[in-house]
Formats: sequence, C-alpha cells, structure tokens
Amino acid sequence: MSEVSQAPLSSKAMAACTQTGLTDRQQFWLEHLRACAKANQTTKDYAQAHGLSVKAMYTARKHLAQRGISKSTTTAPFARVRVAPSPPTTQWRIQLSNGTMVSFSGAVDGQALCAILHAAASLS
Repeated sequence: MSEVSQAPLSSKAMAACTQTGLTDRQQFWLEHLRACAKANQTTKDYAQAHGLSVKAMYTARKHLAQRGISKSTTTAPFARVRVAPSPPTTQWRIQLSNGTMVSFSGAVDGQALCAILHAAASLS
C-alpha cells in the first residue's frame, strides 16, 4: 500500500469526509489500526499478514492522532492492580513427652488445639 498523503482533498473526498467525518483513506487506516489492536498483534506482524506497508500504518496512526481522529487505537497492555499482602504462614510443631509429634500450619483455634493435644497425649 502507499503512504498516507497530505495532498489537498478532492471534492469527492471532501464529500466523503463531511458525511462520515473521515476520508475513505482515513477510514481505511483507522479500521486496520483498530483491527490490529483487537487482534493483539504488533503493527509489523499485522501489516505483513495483510499485505500492508508497516511504515504506512505508523504514518496513518500518527496523522490520525494529530488530527484528533484517534488519540490511540490501542488499549494499554497493562492495568494497575493492587496486590494484597499474603498473610504470614505460621508453622507449628509440638513434641509431647510421650514422643508424639503434632505439626500444623496456619491460624490456631485454641479449643481445637487443646482437643488435639489431649488426644495426642493419650497415645502411647
């Protein structure tokens, strides 16, 4: 494909521009730029796959942005997220006088721990 030109618009192009807000050429490139973004491809890969000039796509993107037609045809690839801190993992290991070892991790429920220790202490 050819480069995006900045030559004065013909009367036919002016009519197309006033009806849709874009010239046929601008609409052509805008559709390709949006399709490229939607396909999540690099401009180079998209252009090669569709037989388009990579330079022409970059030029069209620049001209459309300069004219305020499209501030950006792509979405941000990253979103801000807040990572919640993971709760500390506590490891417990209790060896009773009868040789029984009780080990567990996480939060301690006093009643449950007491029941487990009494049961473990009764083992011989």
